[in-house]
Amino acid sequence: MSEAFLGVSPEEIERARKELEATPAVTVLGIGNVILQDEGFGVRAAELLREKYDFPPAVQIIDGGTLGAELLGVITGTEHLLVLDSVNGGKEAGTLFHFENEGISAHFQDKLSVHEVGIQDVLATLSVTGRAIPDVVVLGAQPYAVGAGVALSPQMEALLPEIERRAIDVLSRWGVEVRTKDASREVAFTRVAEAKHEKAGASCGFVAEDEAEAPLDVPMKQAGEAMRTARQTLPHELLTKGGEG
Repeated sequence: MSEAFLGVSPEEIERARKELEATPAVTVLGIGNVILQDEGFGVRAAELLREKYDFPPAVQIIDGGTLGAELLGVITGTEHLLVLDSVNGGKEAGTLFHFENEGISAHFQDKLSVHEVGIQDVLATLSVTGRAIPDVVVLGAQPYAVGAGVALSPQMEALLPEIERRAIDVLSRWGVEVRTKDASREVAFTRVAEAKHEKAGASCGFVAEDEAEAPLDVPMKQAGEAMRTARQTLPHELLTKGGEG
């Protein structure tokens, strides 16, 4: 159709389509092999953020697993990239790492990740193809154990809260509004509860505390008096047999 549809021009429709297809401005990428203990640290950290916080639409949280070059299609076009990973820094197990932009390649001649294809390789590919991401931060930790197992070592799991805190700091610096899911739900629940309380109070004739001492409505008093009068005037037989079939 050449004419605008429902008041929306073809140009506006095309612009909206491109916005929907566009890569979110901020990407949180958790990398790791979750069946090799601490190698899954990055994925577990990303899962923690997804489960605990609400993020605006401009933020995507990706479980990159052990993907290598396939990640190019996920992060190409994003403006800010936060990578969470197990880091092969040659340091003592449990050492935390925080690298940004040029510092990522400057500190490592070999793969940054402990996996077969590290995020450093992916970033290098984007750079040489002219699609480098403007702002990249890597947060990680030197693993304790990388044997078979789906659970992190207790020592590595204990590092998750600190990585979480650092990740939130980075996102806040990028202007991302971060809100805990419990807080969001509490606000919503409170509003719903208040509305239900007001509605229930109105339908049941609840009164405020300052109205509690007010006398009963006249119709209610009249009804009570009528019932007492009836009991006094009706024959005794009707009162005693009133419940029978």
